[in-house]
Amino acid sequence: MDISTALLVILFFVIGGGIITGIAMYLQVKKHRPVKMATDADLYVVMEETQFSRVEDSLLRTHTTRTKVSSSNSGGSKT
Repeated sequence: MDISTALLVILFFVIGGGIITGIAMYLQVKKHRPVKMATDADLYVVMEETQFSRVEDSLLRTHTTRTKVSSSNSGGSKT
């Protein structure tokens, strides 16, 4: 094997290894992005095949407050 063939083989492996390393790094960086792209809801819900209804329940929760009124004078005057 002469020197030019050996250099071509080495160059082939270096470029191939660089391409494989680049692809692996791209895939790893792509998986670990902090914010994912928003998904459009129209991809999941077809308006013609979906019926929407709105129901409101105004008695779902009730809050009762109580206040005790006290005074030092418990009634009318006794004479």
